[in-house]
Amino acid sequence: MTTSKTQRPKGGELAKLAGQWSGEEAFREWVEMIQANPCHDAAGAAAFIRAVCGVESRAMLDHDATARAKFNEHIRKPYGRYRASVGCV
Repeated sequence: MTTSKTQRPKGGELAKLAGQWSGEEAFREWVEMIQANPCHDAAGAAAFIRAVCGVESRAMLDHDATARAKFNEHIRKPYGRYRASVGCV
């Protein structure tokens, strides 16, 4: 009898971008500006992204159209504008 393991989807470009941003101090500062909860570290930033996008893993950003749309609308676009406004581009 063989057992089948459930494979988790691998992250692509959006997951990599979300991971990169989670590690940026500027991203965490932006997160603190737009919400009441402090965002002290990369784990907190990653949790914020997952909560906003409604996923358990950032990898799902590349596989779930709804999560991708939420990431682009609520994180990518506004954070991009913030980065441009503070010269992080």
